[in-house]
Amino acid sequence: MNIEILLITIITSLIFGFAALAISFNLQRKYELNYVKSYFYHQILIFLFGFYGLLGTISTHYFLIDIDFKGEVIGLLFSFLPFVGVPFMITAWYMFIRISFEIIEKEITLKFTLWFFIVVLIVFLIFGFLVPYIEYFIVDKLEINTHVFLFFVLIEILTLIIVFSNYFIFSNYLKDKYKVRFIKLFAFVNLSLYLLSVIFLILGENDLTFIAGYTMVYFFKDIIPLLMLNKYLSINYIHPSNIVAKNTKESFIERYGISKRETEIIDEIIQGKTNKEISDRLFISLQTVKDHIHNIFLKTEVKNRVQLTNLIRQFDRK
Repeated sequence: MNIEILLITIITSLIFGFAALAISFNLQRKYELNYVKSYFYHQILIFLFGFYGLLGTISTHYFLIDIDFKGEVIGLLFSFLPFVGVPFMITAWYMFIRISFEIIEKEITLKFTLWFFIVVLIVFLIFGFLVPYIEYFIVDKLEINTHVFLFFVLIEILTLIIVFSNYFIFSNYLKDKYKVRFIKLFAFVNLSLYLLSVIFLILGENDLTFIAGYTMVYFFKDIIPLLMLNKYLSINYIHPSNIVAKNTKESFIERYGISKRETEIIDEIIQGKTNKEISDRLFISLQTVKDHIHNIFLKTEVKNRVQLTNLIRQFDRK
């Protein structure tokens, strides 16, 4: 790997890494959601492993080769460099699983958490015991050793199976079909970027340029999903202070004789949805939405959405 490729890899990867961190940090400040906070912690761990395990190893290898260091001690150094960064990656995998549970509104159990870390820890310790006998980076070629490659691939495959089962299968149990569609699109983009990184990793066994490509994709792959999440939440997020109490809404519905469909539309109005968004969400025509809103305004004798929302909140004080 020449110095130009090394510098481009480091600079580009750091730009992508800091961009993903900045986006996830901003999200967890704006939205009080568990999976958004988990995503931020996931990004921190991803960055730490990438910075230490990938960029650190590649950079150190380049400079050691440049001054022609060889021998058993150097071989051990390259074996241990990525090994010490593995705990960051293991925890990042766990946080990735946690996000998938939280986004489909399920709790990740303590039993599952314990079993995940026990299994991975056992594999990790076995790998640590064997590390003096397997070179992760061979000093004269920089080839990824098959045993270590399989360690990462097997654990990541297990993680991805759990995560994408939640996204593509168990998300169907959510009542909010608009959210289900978003989750599946979000999962598809995530999966595509993960597959791209795997392709670069496999090709990198024989070509160092692909190792550089894998490293940059590794840091970049969360940016697009984070931007998608930001757009989705900017439209659909309801701050806890804006939620209308159930008994408040029920009293309002009873007082004004609001129908079931009108109630669904009122729920969307309270969340700040436009007529077009309500139409898409409830699978009814735009004109039907306008007709229902007109009827709601007639029944409640209000002239706009703000007056309607304020009228509903008045029932909380009665």
